[in-house]
Amino acid sequence: MATPTSEESLNYLYSLIPKGIKLGLKNISTVLDALGNPQQKSPTIHIAGTNGKGSTGAFCESILRNAGYRVGLYTSPHLINFSERIQVNRIPLSDNEMTKLIAKVKRTTEKINTPITFFEFSTVMAFLHFAKHETDLNVIEVGMGGRLDATSLCKGDISLITSIDKDHTSYLGNTIQEIAFEKASIIKKNGTVFASKVSKEVHDVIKNISDQKSANAQFLGEHFNVKILKKNKSFPLSITYRNQSVFYKDLELSLLGDFQASNAALALSACLHHALKTGKVISEKSIRKGLKNTSWAGRMEVISSYPTVLLDIAHNPAAVKKMAKSVQKLFSYTKLIIICGIMKDKQSDEILKELTNFADHIILVRPNKERSESPARLKEILKNYNVSCEVIENIPEAIIKAKQNALPNGIVCITGSIFTVGEAKQHLINEPDIKINFSHSTGLHLNG
Repeated sequence: MATPTSEESLNYLYSLIPKGIKLGLKNISTVLDALGNPQQKSPTIHIAGTNGKGSTGAFCESILRNAGYRVGLYTSPHLINFSERIQVNRIPLSDNEMTKLIAKVKRTTEKINTPITFFEFSTVMAFLHFAKHETDLNVIEVGMGGRLDATSLCKGDISLITSIDKDHTSYLGNTIQEIAFEKASIIKKNGTVFASKVSKEVHDVIKNISDQKSANAQFLGEHFNVKILKKNKSFPLSITYRNQSVFYKDLELSLLGDFQASNAALALSACLHHALKTGKVISEKSIRKGLKNTSWAGRMEVISSYPTVLLDIAHNPAAVKKMAKSVQKLFSYTKLIIICGIMKDKQSDEILKELTNFADHIILVRPNKERSESPARLKEILKNYNVSCEVIENIPEAIIKAKQNALPNGIVCITGSIFTVGEAKQHLINEPDIKINFSHSTGLHLNG
């Protein structure tokens, strides 16, 4: 029998998506056991939360890699290519590695007659890849929730909890306390959890779970602190960080947005704790270089200029609010056009309400996914607000029109879903005159 191509292998993997989301650990535990439990080979920094998981993971990975660690990074979903999800030292899976991993996991599930979902399958692949490459430490982002998420089988006693807001309520619960319980359940017995600034309700949930598991809960603002240094220019963001034993001043962050300060503080806390626990030292030089060189695509990412084209995966109201605040603070512009495509299971009304607070014009699009919300329905919602809007379902067409209408001093902001941003980026990087990864010091209409 001929070896399947990478395309055929991916088609098989994607065929598992219609099986949906299945929160539970029985099947994936059985499969991992049959494969020799690769998830037990390396320790993990495990990250849960509603927003900021990916950026926090990217900060962790960059600090550790610059300190000489071999680091596995597992995130989801991907922007353009599946291989982005599974990386070692920021090198994504090769087509050959991906094909072999898919074949191996498929053979195992069929042999033991244990079906698993798309996300479970991907998670098993990540564990196998990291074990093969003998990573020193893995940075793993929860897919959804935490308590019953496939990633919760990872080894390690360091957990991070980023901001918590309402999202995936049909799976995680309708109250903030229920959602916090699902996410905080990643805390390991006798482990340490570092948590962002949270409401009293969320704080109490995290503290209660930590106490039950004899874990050490460390909260931003109580046990470690971060402060944004106000300078004449808004970029790069410069922070001070302090915990019980260290103080760092003028740490530069490469990622845009004031909210990245707390993500960086969480990441730095986790890395320093791991080093202390294992008797290793992460130098200040590695920390500075790691934070300054962190990259995370699709999150407040400026991809071209004249007009400025900004990508941000803001897929819930809290994320949109943070994005709006950052755009208004960072950029000076004459006109702001939003290109927005949203999934059906998201809080469309609240997301659009937040967008109307700072957009001059909104173009509604339909990402090429079955779960995409109808732009016509979104337009009906926008009739309740005094904002100019139109429907252009095709994302490339929407980008072309938006760039024409924004003029050189305007901003085109593409948001609403990772699928919207992914499609947009795929189109934009194929444009012949696009400037990818250009310097933030040129071409940007920054305030300051």
